[in-house]
Amino acid sequence: MSNPSQLTTGPITSQLLRLCLPLLAANVLQQLYNMINALVVTHYLGHDAFAALGVAESVMNLFIYVITGACMGASVLIARFYGEGNLPKLRQQLFVSGVLIGGATLVAVALVLLFLPQLLGLIQTPTELMVHVSSYLQIVLVGMIFTFAYNYLASTLRAVGNTKAALGFLLLSLGYNLVAAWVLVAVLDLGIQGTALATATAQLLSALLCYLYLRKKMPHLMMGREDMKLDGMLMRLTISYGAVAALQQSSLYLGKLMVQSAVNGIGTTAISAFTATTRIENFSQAFGISGCEAIAIFVAQNQGAGKYRRATQGFYRGGAIVVGIGVLFSFLLSLGGHILVLPFLNGEPDAIVLGTSYLRWMGLFYFLSFIGHVYVGHYRGIGRMNITFWGTTIQIAVRVVFTYLLVGAMGLDAVAFATGLGWLVIVLFHSTVYYLERKGIGYPIQQEVE
Repeated sequence: MSNPSQLTTGPITSQLLRLCLPLLAANVLQQLYNMINALVVTHYLGHDAFAALGVAESVMNLFIYVITGACMGASVLIARFYGEGNLPKLRQQLFVSGVLIGGATLVAVALVLLFLPQLLGLIQTPTELMVHVSSYLQIVLVGMIFTFAYNYLASTLRAVGNTKAALGFLLLSLGYNLVAAWVLVAVLDLGIQGTALATATAQLLSALLCYLYLRKKMPHLMMGREDMKLDGMLMRLTISYGAVAALQQSSLYLGKLMVQSAVNGIGTTAISAFTATTRIENFSQAFGISGCEAIAIFVAQNQGAGKYRRATQGFYRGGAIVVGIGVLFSFLLSLGGHILVLPFLNGEPDAIVLGTSYLRWMGLFYFLSFIGHVYVGHYRGIGRMNITFWGTTIQIAVRVVFTYLLVGAMGLDAVAFATGLGWLVIVLFHSTVYYLERKGIGYPIQQEVE
């Protein structure tokens, strides 16, 4: 089997980079799923279908981020048990995570499908987009079962330091998604439903590949009958870690749904511009999210091994890399917004103007979001999920409140400005908590036994 201490000894910076780069590639590829769908829809189905895709994905992304949040939260426990070398406990944790998170996914999918018309009305979906949005979501929501399976298996691989395998499987499924989207939309003329089918079946493919790899290459992680116990302590830990991480992500995306509702009220042109800029933002945020995941895995494994000083060093070094990338993206969004939105909005001059202005505002604040990712990685790694939850909740509250206060005067720019203010607040919150932590106020620093 793999060495349980592979991240607990050796050069820190190179290990973080080896951990982060496949995560980055995987997150970028994940965003390419959405970009492929957007470009196919724009080219073959037109303006209304593209706007509908933006509205539908605001609902779909809520599911995706809750699922990934829960899986990432539970994977911190897996990383800790792996750092300890406690494989029986790790396998029991995998069973508990699968039952709890998988079961919650099934219930949530059923409820949203049941109340889908009411939900779409709540977020002010324009009447002319309703049919497109509904038909897309009915397929994609069923596919969330496959999305859970992939994230559950991929987060397990990442937690034990194997970030390359999941990347390879995602690359294969992305290639399938590209071909399937073109065939289903351009050749078979299935419309927006074709893009939904392509996405759902691509997730199924990546999940199957992950499972087969684990079964063949890492059999020590496969559950046996003796591991299939709903251990009370592990259930409480999973709920504590996974549910709080899921709540963090759900608060983030419930806020984004409210922001989407405000944008929907501006008009179809603003919806198209916001959909395009969201693609760009999600792509660039993949860099920060990857750094966050790498820091969390590194910190969690070293916490499990009792190497607290090394965990802190990993936090600092990883933070320097991630924030440097954030500064670079701030410049790119501020200076290159017009070029970035053109592939999505070509032929829509009014939407291009709105999207360019939005990205210029975002660029002023963008590096702050990367500082926030660094702190989230640290607190997730040491198991303080409550800090990341409250930070995210405060941030999204600021974003929603200022969006609605300013949207009448500033239009779409209000969303960018309010988002920047939210990032500023979350950085101030995390910095204050971390300062108090280092001073030994409120949370004791764990001391390493040499």
